[in-house]
Amino acid sequence: MSTVPALDGRDIRAVLHRLAETASVHGALLVAPDGLVVASVLREVMAVEAFSALAATLGRELELRARLPGHGAFGIAQFASENGALLLGSTAIGFVVVLAADGPDHARLADDVRDAVATIEGAWRAPVTA
Repeated sequence: MSTVPALDGRDIRAVLHRLAETASVHGALLVAPDGLVVASVLREVMAVEAFSALAATLGRELELRARLPGHGAFGIAQFASENGALLLGSTAIGFVVVLAADGPDHARLADDVRDAVATIEGAWRAPVTA
């Protein structure tokens, strides 16, 4: 039985690479709130700027709605179509975005995105020690 080594959340590419290892995943990105792609791991050529702009818009909207009375913070948002899914998670430094093919493993993939968000949050929200 092998164990998966822990990742350093400051190594964004390694975190995204782990997400992109899933067979149904086309790509994983970290997108700043303004839509700038901070890092990406793509399995195929795609219009990454369009996805990053969409992810930033959706992420900001979800964060704004989470502040309304009666709403809680959003953990992971899933948007599905007949062609696949977009999963979105919010971190201290931007949005983790995963583009996946249509398939049965979106629940497990959502758990993987939650883990990636937690890994990044743990590293970027941790107090700095000298």
